[in-house]
Amino acid sequence: MALEYIIIIFLIISVIISFGIGANDETMAPLYGSRILNMKQILILAAVFAIGGALLLGEGVSKSVGDKILLLDYNNPSINQDAVVMTILISTAIVLILSSAFGLPISSTHATIGGIMGVGMLLGGGTGVNWITILEMSMWWIASPIVGYTVTYGVVKVLNKRKLKHLKGFKDFERSENKYSYIILIMICITAFARAGNDCSNAVGIVVGVGDEINLTLLLIMTGFGLAAGVTVLGRIVIKSLGKMTELRPSTAFAVQVPTAAVMLIGTIQKIPLSGSHLLVASLVGLSKASNTPMKKGLWKIIVIWLLTFPIAAILSIILYFPINLLL
Repeated sequence: MALEYIIIIFLIISVIISFGIGANDETMAPLYGSRILNMKQILILAAVFAIGGALLLGEGVSKSVGDKILLLDYNNPSINQDAVVMTILISTAIVLILSSAFGLPISSTHATIGGIMGVGMLLGGGTGVNWITILEMSMWWIASPIVGYTVTYGVVKVLNKRKLKHLKGFKDFERSENKYSYIILIMICITAFARAGNDCSNAVGIVVGVGDEINLTLLLIMTGFGLAAGVTVLGRIVIKSLGKMTELRPSTAFAVQVPTAAVMLIGTIQKIPLSGSHLLVASLVGLSKASNTPMKKGLWKIIVIWLLTFPIAAILSIILYFPINLLL
């Protein structure tokens, strides 16, 4: 197949993946759960920051995913680079779109890297994947939900003590919550901006590894619009699912968003692919424990899906490689 047609296919599938990532983006869930904005306002806001974040912050993390994880010798005639990239893109798209259709907030990062690991081990054995880089990234993946849980738990405890000490009556409480509404809105915008820059790497990272034939800026713009379309068309499903996981008010939504915004922004600047889903859900669990409010059913199902994302994506990419290799 001619190179220009292959590149066009890569671009189309990258946009499909970005649509799936946007559809699975639950960043705005605290706004919905705390009733600060209605769903229409939330989706408009999410779309704007998806485009801006992908364009302005997406390059660094995309290059990390595209250049540092997969270690295959493309000079080897038995390895078809185009088939490798196509396989990872298609397996990631399938996992993301299916999970979004069922309202499951999986990690798009894990879906992409799981697919990369599957093809890498299939074609390169134990040396087909940069395990040192995977280990470095996994330290962030393990630490980020722990930080989310711990910081949220601590912030909620501090806020509760402050309310008991300083707030006298319902009017004081309402004024305090109104102030937090503005603060949480700003913090979630920061999170959405950083997360779009981080998540777009799962759509374009492996394509970046193809070479200089593809204009990265154009690809990031297309990905940003794909993220925006996904969150607008299907995002409400996951946003509602996470927003109802535990009781939220503007002040508690603030507690949930503090670690999420900080870790996502720092990780994106450091070019580390992170899971915003893990961060947010861990923060919601920390909120539930600190405030002694029950979690909605379904938490364990979400955790199981997280654990299964790597092997499912890896196995799917291995299965898909053979027919795709024959076609290309």
